[in-house]
Amino acid sequence: MSDCLSVDISEWDKPGILYGKTAKQCTREEVAREVWAQLKAALNDTGQTVLSDSKLHSWFLDPGVSGIGTPDPRNEDELLIHPTGTFHNRPTAATRIPNFYLAGDYVAVPIDLATMEGANTSGRLAANALLDAVGSSAARCTVTPLYSAPELDLLKSTDRWRYRLGLPNAFDLG
Repeated sequence: MSDCLSVDISEWDKPGILYGKTAKQCTREEVAREVWAQLKAALNDTGQTVLSDSKLHSWFLDPGVSGIGTPDPRNEDELLIHPTGTFHNRPTAATRIPNFYLAGDYVAVPIDLATMEGANTSGRLAANALLDAVGSSAARCTVTPLYSAPELDLLKSTDRWRYRLGLPNAFDLG
């Protein structure tokens, strides 16, 4: 049995635990080793070895990430977070074109991140739209709404208000 673990590197400017360098300063191989070391540290923190070196089959770093380990690191692909204000410009899974449906992380779904979960949700919505269009009685794919904790509503409202005023998020430390 094999599994694939996909990891998003979200902190490129903080020194890691293996080399003491930021991900931007590391080579591609060093980034891979650093991520693996951090995963092992996090998953093996109870004294039980959940993740070992023998379980690593291979790794892949997006080719859009270039120049790391040089003075000019770049990410050519806008991944994970869609640019502000673009949600309503993205297409829905069901289109006005007969027999044409869309699925992928670029489709407008309640998960406003470029993730496999968003792509999966859009695929389910596309399949349901197709079943609706042909009048099928087949069971529809389950589309679970994104949970929004009500206890965070005040913080979200305050953040929207600050954004409209051009102010930073209250939690921005930079």
